[in-house]
Amino acid sequence: MKRNLIKKISAAFATTAILFTTVFSVSIFANAAGTNFTPRFSSPDSGNSYYFSDKNVFYASGYGMPNCTAYAYGRAYEILGYEPDLSWASAGQWYDYNRYSGAFDYGKTPRVGAIACWSYSGGGGHVAVVESIDSNGNMILSNSAWNRYDLFFYLTYAHTSDANPGGNSWWNFEGYIYLLDDAAPQPTTKATQPTTKATQPATTVDHTSSYKTGVYQTTGSLNFRTGAGTNFTSTGYIDVNQTIVVTQTYFASGYNWGKTTYNGTTGWVALEYTKYVAEKIEDVTTAPATVPATTQAPKIRNLRGDLNNDGTLTISDATLMQQYLARMIELNNTQLKLFDFDGNGKNTIDDVTSLQRYLLTK
Repeated sequence: MKRNLIKKISAAFATTAILFTTVFSVSIFANAAGTNFTPRFSSPDSGNSYYFSDKNVFYASGYGMPNCTAYAYGRAYEILGYEPDLSWASAGQWYDYNRYSGAFDYGKTPRVGAIACWSYSGGGGHVAVVESIDSNGNMILSNSAWNRYDLFFYLTYAHTSDANPGGNSWWNFEGYIYLLDDAAPQPTTKATQPTTKATQPATTVDHTSSYKTGVYQTTGSLNFRTGAGTNFTSTGYIDVNQTIVVTQTYFASGYNWGKTTYNGTTGWVALEYTKYVAEKIEDVTTAPATVPATTQAPKIRNLRGDLNNDGTLTISDATLMQQYLARMIELNNTQLKLFDFDGNGKNTIDDVTSLQRYLLTK
């Protein structure tokens, strides 16, 4: 664990001061986490870019909330104010990734703002964020659960002495990743447990979109989702400056959605990140010069299963999966995220089998 001499001297000085007096102990704990730290006891809203934009690598890869990793990554970004150097893989790999990268200090003692890490047999794990620790050692942790809209955001309660702080009995608690430098317990008023479980983000009653069907040009990289709404899975991305034909529109989750087809697959994109070009594809050539005159199919990036990220699923991707499982090659963080073809949060031979079956049906 990295420690410099200045930190050791500061820690020793603080310990000596506490031995001589207890009068200032509360103020020491109160300020140790930094005056800018604000605990989160409620779900982030859909306009929070730390969680709901491409700033969050899990959102950008189609693994946005509800998901413990997407939440913890966004919360770390929110706490630090800059992109955190954390694992892009499953929660069960976060603690080891940080140990090897040395990006943050780590250990078994809880601190405010730290990420608690668990793993469990068979792959996978869980991560949560320590939001507060009072003077009695009572902790509150914020969480999200993968693919569970009833647990979109929730709080758990534990004590600093707990060997498995708020985790399920079959989870293996690995330790904490310390985002804040030398943060000690911070007294807070205990938040009340929500009386109702978190629900899927509400959508408006009127689903009539203000956008019309026709030809659009993408002005940003768009999630290509299986349905009209942020609650639907993203299968990849459509690149910027691509021409798409929208055959149906729908309003949900605060966005206007357009239905389009790529390479025989139908999906939905948020039209707020596009601009209207023409009513029919035949009229594209008469549109402004900034719009491509060709109708080249949009390229899908970060397509689940597309390990070589060429925008298509081929036997080459299945081969890369097999080579990785046979420990013949290493994969980067992005490839590890794309590996999970069946979407169950694990990278196994089942993903290879599912991809091969898919390729046989093409």
